[in-house]
Amino acid sequence: MEKTLDTVEFPLSARVRGARRWLVATSAAGAVFVGAAVASVVADAFGWVSVPRAIQAGSVLVTLFVLPVVWVGVHTVWALRGRAELFLAAGKHPRQRPTDRQMVDHLRDEHPLTPLSWMVSVLSGLGTLCLGVALPYALADGAVLAGALLGTGLAVSLVALVLAGSSIRRAARQGSEDRRRRAELWSLPSAVERRLTNSLLGTGDGGHLGA
Repeated sequence: MEKTLDTVEFPLSARVRGARRWLVATSAAGAVFVGAAVASVVADAFGWVSVPRAIQAGSVLVTLFVLPVVWVGVHTVWALRGRAELFLAAGKHPRQRPTDRQMVDHLRDEHPLTPLSWMVSVLSGLGTLCLGVALPYALADGAVLAGALLGTGLAVSLVALVLAGSSIRRAARQGSEDRRRRAELWSLPSAVERRLTNSLLGTGDGGHLGA
């Protein structure tokens, strides 16, 4: 027999609300930074303002590589805290279930760590490729300091790649367990179930390329 549950907005703690405020602030700051980076590149291209190449390169690198990881990381903290509290609240309120919004925010089919692990794996893979190509040239030219820096970066990238791969596998197992627990606790409309399969990075099926 299907469980009959009242849909309520579970009260989440100040830690979860604080993480949500950090997510909003990070989104706003990121949007401002991206806008400034694009404006600087366009203004320099059209000759309106002279912008040093170092500043342009730095802003583009931060926009492409740093901001996405920071935003996904803050989102992960918020989603993990809400996830833990929703599962905890389920034991105290067995006849109730969270709102659709809370389910989508914190209890997707994918574990909250999955998107962050995938981003780290992709970036560390790119770093490994680039540094692995550059290191032999630096050593051939006798650039000892540059070779040491490139070698250190390569080692860090390889370690990050291995750790990210391990985290992806653990998160996949935890995501499966979360789906099982969610099905046992709450009956959901099919429309909500479909929304829960949408992954944060947008592959559309709750998974990621290469998973």
